[in-house]
Amino acid sequence: MTSISERRRLAALFGAGLIVYGLAAGRIEAPGYMDAEYYFATGLGLARGDGFTEPFVWNYLADPVGIPAPSHAYWQPLATVLSALSILAFGPTFRGAQALGVVLAASLAPLSARLAFSLGARRGEAWIAGGLALAPGFFTPYFVTTDTFALFAAIGGILLWQLDEAARTSAAWRWVGAGMLVGLGHLARADGVLLWVAVLVALGASKRSRRRKLALSLAGYVALMLPWWVRNLGAFGALYDPGAARALWLLEYDELFAYPASTLLTFARWWAAGPAALVGHRLAASAANLQSVLAVNGYVLLLPAMIVGGWLHRRSATVRAGAAFGMALLGAMTLVFPFAGARGGFFHSSAALMPLLWALTSVGLGDLASHMAPRLGWDAGRTRGLLAFVSMALAGGLSTWVLAGKAGVIGEVESFSRARDTYVRASEVLRSSGAEQALVAVIDPPGFHVASGYPAIALPFGPESTLRDVAIRYGVDWVVLEWDHPRQLDRLYREPSASAWLCLTDTFDDPAGRPVRIFRVLDGEGS
Repeated sequence: MTSISERRRLAALFGAGLIVYGLAAGRIEAPGYMDAEYYFATGLGLARGDGFTEPFVWNYLADPVGIPAPSHAYWQPLATVLSALSILAFGPTFRGAQALGVVLAASLAPLSARLAFSLGARRGEAWIAGGLALAPGFFTPYFVTTDTFALFAAIGGILLWQLDEAARTSAAWRWVGAGMLVGLGHLARADGVLLWVAVLVALGASKRSRRRKLALSLAGYVALMLPWWVRNLGAFGALYDPGAARALWLLEYDELFAYPASTLLTFARWWAAGPAALVGHRLAASAANLQSVLAVNGYVLLLPAMIVGGWLHRRSATVRAGAAFGMALLGAMTLVFPFAGARGGFFHSSAALMPLLWALTSVGLGDLASHMAPRLGWDAGRTRGLLAFVSMALAGGLSTWVLAGKAGVIGEVESFSRARDTYVRASEVLRSSGAEQALVAVIDPPGFHVASGYPAIALPFGPESTLRDVAIRYGVDWVVLEWDHPRQLDRLYREPSASAWLCLTDTFDDPAGRPVRIFRVLDGEGS
């Protein structure tokens, strides 16, 4: 049982989290990138009664017939639901959509401290775990935007905390709860299904009634997933849109936007690439994901403390379950989805491990201090304090630097507001040209829709002829071509007057000083 004084300390950590993440959220003025823009845009639609639909097409995997299209054919719905609830409670703005995410991020501090206590940490070590959760390094700006980071971290942390208790008991509610948490994780991210690996490891550590516990977990999982499966059956005729599986056959990341995906993304073409290419892709993904483990999850210098803490508690069901999930995630994002994994998929989903890693860091630092102090002739208590101070300073400095970059304080190129500012300017050009209603082809359709209100469609991966095919099929009226564009459109970007079916209407510079081209589709080629 948690004592009253301990509950007060956990409440204090939560209060500190509200302050820290509230201040961080105030520095982030726009969703920042396509995933977060997607959840914000679909959350707005859900809140105003549009259901699970999307007023844009951001990829062609499902061969969408038009706009609006059924949403979440590729991504899962829970972050959209969270955004919609936050919008209903706090208003239809980005600030309104951020609010509940800030609360979730704040909850990670007491959750991490509680995990540390469950591993036998002393009070000071638990405070360190909670403190690290207030300085999450590279995760900082992502925890306070409309994405799955804080959501998945909370789900993963709660599940791993509860699995240790569940492994020691036959209480039905704990195993039903474990299955429901896996369901929540799966509704947050497609790779959340890998949380089943953690549950199975905890089941293996359980002494009896394993089949009953597994059945209870499955019942909890199905109870959470069933409504979404029913929706998908109505929207796609299957539990999940079959087109999403085409992402298995990518030979480079940008093929995610290939058109027509049903023709281009096939197993036969993938297999014909040969072992050298396929193995090379996975080796590159392995290097990228391991770098993420070191820099993002391990803060570079804190990884040794995490490893020591994990080794000290290697018999804990929580630690074993977390390690198994981490290895399964690394394997999936390296071998099965190497491009998505290297381009942020592993970064996204590894958030589920961070509460446990912060707890392991705190106990690992204590053990490192106990070994270092006598060898250096230092006082053990002061050594623990020094290591804790250095760790917190490192985490705080890294978190502040990353947040400043995404907030545009120390540069414009990586600012979360860059795309919004570009698209607001582009929409002003369209309206000044009399285009009050138009379909726009752009590199980031959710972001363009959020900034402008226009329906939008993705610039396809392919040459200008592919863009023309897309324009004809979907009735595109305008094309916005930024510095970040499919490489096959380089000539159109450099020589904007060379196209016979597009008319250059305007050019302006984005916040980084790079040209943005606005084209009108000539009559007969688009709408």
